[in-house]
Amino acid sequence: MEHKMNFCDECCVYVDDCFEHCPLCGKQLTAKPAENELYPPISRKKYVDHHSLVMDYLLLATFVVITLCVAINIFTWNGTPWFLAVAAPTLYAWVLVKGTILSDWFAGAKVLLQMVTLIAMFMAFDFVGSRSGWSYQYMMPLILSLGIAYIDIYSYNHKSHWRGNMVYAILFVALGFIPLILHLSGVKQGFFLMILSTFASGITILGLLRFALRYFKAEMQKRFHM
Repeated sequence: MEHKMNFCDECCVYVDDCFEHCPLCGKQLTAKPAENELYPPISRKKYVDHHSLVMDYLLLATFVVITLCVAINIFTWNGTPWFLAVAAPTLYAWVLVKGTILSDWFAGAKVLLQMVTLIAMFMAFDFVGSRSGWSYQYMMPLILSLGIAYIDIYSYNHKSHWRGNMVYAILFVALGFIPLILHLSGVKQGFFLMILSTFASGITILGLLRFALRYFKAEMQKRFHM
């Protein structure tokens, strides 16, 4: 014999037909659910990612600002590409927000991006301004030293991330020797900052060797059950 069930439209539950009122809310039960109670209508409201929308507007604004500056600089040309002084910090701000703060990249990728864009921005300022070379004599070795020191400290405190940041650490080592190479090539460099950058690269090489030896040892123990 088929067992009948009543339905509570308020609680959307079936109740034994021996009850006339819902034991949960006390309302009158019905013999069957109202229309669409079992299968409620699906909302067709389109999801809007406001975060992505804001970033798209900021990207458009960045493009418009830089384009206007380039156009004005060309039509009022006086021998100075002053648009670089506007474009460089604007692009750096975009990289800082999109590529660093809101990004989920490895720490090494973020630091590398910051180092390259900062150096490029200061070189743009130097080129537009005095063109005395302060950007590559002082700022470049300083930024490289700070970036390499940061990734070394970060990797030491987060040893599990060493493998993911190892490629970037190798790139930092190569970049850290650029001031020394420029000095040996006859390009004037701030001596203390050049030594600092070279020293930071040397420390990173030692860290890479230590990691490589530990990784090699662990692999040998795993393969040969040592």
